[in-house]
Amino acid sequence: MGKDKVCEVLFQSGDKVFDCVVADSFFTKLTGIMFQKKFSYKALLFRDCYWMHSFFCFVIFHIVFLDENFNVIETFYNVKPNKILPPVWGAKYVIEFFDESYKFNKGDKLKVNFN
Repeated sequence: MGKDKVCEVLFQSGDKVFDCVVADSFFTKLTGIMFQKKFSYKALLFRDCYWMHSFFCFVIFHIVFLDENFNVIETFYNVKPNKILPPVWGAKYVIEFFDESYKFNKGDKLKVNFN
């Protein structure tokens, strides 16, 4: 993805969840994880986003929608290729990740430290 911006995602308790690559340019937001089978990162965080699809994605992944205060407002696990998810009104951030051992629930409060 070129010179990646990275942020740190933590639970409210301060326990680190993972580092995310930040997709905030037009190109990174447009492509996301499309056309890739291997990734150099564990998660991708999109700013100013409330809707996702999985067209041209070659892996199954998970999605968490966050509001402006980093509260989890919706989750989608095991998103398969070529799906359109419904818009999540009120979402400000979206995290796409691959490790299904991370479980988020609606109402969870996260912290995001942008570097």
